[in-house]
Amino acid sequence: MAKRPNNTFKARAFKTKVLILCEGLTEKNYFNAMKEDFRLPKTIGVDVFQSNKVDCKGVVEEAIKKAKRDGFGEIFVVFDHDNQAKRDEAFRLASSKNIKVIFSSICFESWYLYHFKNSTKAFSSEEVLEKELKKCSGMENYEKNDFKHYSILKDKLSIAKSNTENIRLSVIANNYGVEIFNLNPYTNVDELVLFLENQRT
Repeated sequence: MAKRPNNTFKARAFKTKVLILCEGLTEKNYFNAMKEDFRLPKTIGVDVFQSNKVDCKGVVEEAIKKAKRDGFGEIFVVFDHDNQAKRDEAFRLASSKNIKVIFSSICFESWYLYHFKNSTKAFSSEEVLEKELKKCSGMENYEKNDFKHYSILKDKLSIAKSNTENIRLSVIANNYGVEIFNLNPYTNVDELVLFLENQRT
């Protein structure tokens, strides 16, 4: 069984200012659309940004600065494996600052794929995964950074959460000793989705 990350968290209602800092525009568009759809209470400030950094450690460093400057009480960073270096450093730094890591391997589109499939198939690159995604009904014309991804997929959200949790537990159980940032496949996007769902209560 793989080692669980120190930043594992339980979704819970947390009435505070929330930062979601995303590595890419795809993630930013998705979570902004979700935020709008959920119509979160005005007492909760959920701000979704795309990072100015192109590496995962840089995303974490930027989140730390934003939190200190703007008073965020709950912080999430969203980034991919994408064969990036310094993933281990990014995870350690986030853990030391109580920042929650939302990590996808090989890329964020794995979360989209799990709206349709419950499979532990690993992908070597974003391009290969996207090719698989385009085989799914409604995703044939998939393009990155489209604002419509959330609206297309939201009716399958319960399926995606269930599939993602099952896949994650299976991959962890069958990869004893492998750190989260080296697992493939892996995503915990469902944990952030559940967190945001709980803010509506």
